[in-house]
Amino acid sequence: YVLHTAGQCRDGEWCAGHQGDITQVLDAATGEQISSEGKDWRASHSCKQMIGYNDVSNTFLMANAGDYYPKDVQFIGYRNGRHLGAQARFPGWGDGTGPQGMTQGAIKADLATGGFATVYSFAPEVGGLDKLYFATISKDVAFVQAPKQLFPGPSGTQIGGNVASLGAGKWLVAYTESSTDLVTDYLYIFFDDWKVPEAVRTSGGRLAIVDSSGNLLGEPVDTAALGAPFPVEVNHLVERPGGYGWIYMDGAGKDTVKLVQLRCRRTA
Repeated sequence: YVLHTAGQCRDGEWCAGHQGDITQVLDAATGEQISSEGKDWRASHSCKQMIGYNDVSNTFLMANAGDYYPKDVQFIGYRNGRHLGAQARFPGWGDGTGPQGMTQGAIKADLATGGFATVYSFAPEVGGLDKLYFATISKDVAFVQAPKQLFPGPSGTQIGGNVASLGAGKWLVAYTESSTDLVTDYLYIFFDDWKVPEAVRTSGGRLAIVDSSGNLLGEPVDTAALGAPFPVEVNHLVERPGGYGWIYMDGAGKDTVKLVQLRCRRTA
């Protein structure tokens, strides 16, 4: 097993008192940590993390959103006990105090190629809204399709989200849409507290289908209008028999969990 997260450096180490990414490897048979295969501190600070696994290529793909070193969305690979030297990077920004441009995202396996697809939202440092980006990455951690805005131009804000393979080079993308700027203080995204209005949270969910080059296929679907919200804090989209699904809480302070299953059907 591979755990990719972030935390504070231990006392007595050169980085004591600072925050960075942490990657730990566990023996699946014993649950014991394999210290020699772990690797930390490739991003400082690592304000957001993603990880995905492809069992065809036996490769893990991890990502950090750094605010200082590097000021990038940084992709890193791990396979057969070895951390891959190649890195794919998307230029970002930050000042070393927490704010940076990536809101959230996900990485999923492409079983046809052994590589991956990723979707995430990102905003420029000055004068821009959060926009949804899509990319595909090889098993050796190189961009096949470089990060591409799915909805360029004056299309409002998108925060997301998640992605799942539909096969045949097509991907299902889930995200939240708003006509206004949702994130006004980028320090808050470090703590997952974006102060998103409840109306956007419950009505902004969208699903779209894109090809492996990041081209939109048809129009996005308003899932909330179908009675199946995809709230902004939901960051999972799982394959289920006959379709895809997600789970969400029915509003702030509620104690009800709801399960959505989306069934897919082919059309001519």
